[in-house]
Amino acid sequence: MGIFSGKPQKQRLIPKSALFRASMIWETWVQTCYNYERMMGMACAHTFLPVVKYLYPDNKEKQIDLMSRETEFFNVHPEFGSCILGLAISLEEDKAMGEDIPNEFITNIKTSLMGPLAGVGDTIWQGVLIPILLALCIDITRSGDGNIWGAVIYAVAMFLITYIFSYANFMFGYRAGGDAIMDFLEKGIINKLLKGASIMGCMVMGGLIVSYVNVKCGIVINTSGTDFSLQESLFDAILPNILPLGATLGVYGLMQKKWTSIKIILLMVLVGIVCGFFNILI
Repeated sequence: MGIFSGKPQKQRLIPKSALFRASMIWETWVQTCYNYERMMGMACAHTFLPVVKYLYPDNKEKQIDLMSRETEFFNVHPEFGSCILGLAISLEEDKAMGEDIPNEFITNIKTSLMGPLAGVGDTIWQGVLIPILLALCIDITRSGDGNIWGAVIYAVAMFLITYIFSYANFMFGYRAGGDAIMDFLEKGIINKLLKGASIMGCMVMGGLIVSYVNVKCGIVINTSGTDFSLQESLFDAILPNILPLGATLGVYGLMQKKWTSIKIILLMVLVGIVCGFFNILI
């Protein structure tokens, strides 16, 4: 039996209640103890607290060795990366049951998986799910004076989605083992998900630009007794919302040139004051 053989039908060391508690610890406390040396390493060790006593109940030295190993550098998207923690617990369990699994292998498999899962997680979670849910809930809140249901729906929905998905992904990693995860990566499924999420993200951002970026030209030219509005007669005729799009692309271009968010905000304030004073923008 290889180390990527998945969960055989035999008695396991870790009860389901301990696995559930470990997954809840990961999702709840994963981003509470960062440092530049280990990033989420302390959160990994914290996640192992409910299970380590079942792996080595009478061997304190092995418990210390496992916990020390789990504090090493680790950084991933919390929800999509939870399967790595499930896999790590699975491997540590197999090791405790007598399988020949080197310590370095467990660390290396965590390190090799965290990059791809961080990429797909950040793209889908922050680029698609959160913007779509926020846009819907903001519209609900803006639909009437004192309407707080948008905020309530967003808070409840994100709580449920986050914890349910993280737990399901955690258990997928524990039950499926390395074979399933590596097969998932080798078939290019992640690349397909990233491409689809990028397309969806662009569509979402385009909709958000139209809804929430408000830039209008206030210049009106009087010719032969007729007012010619640059906004209505030129920009809207060429491409509606071209100025919000241009402003967004301008900010993106500055970010690509490594401008900090503070500098960009100050520039926007300065441009807004000057252009507002001369009625260039309204």
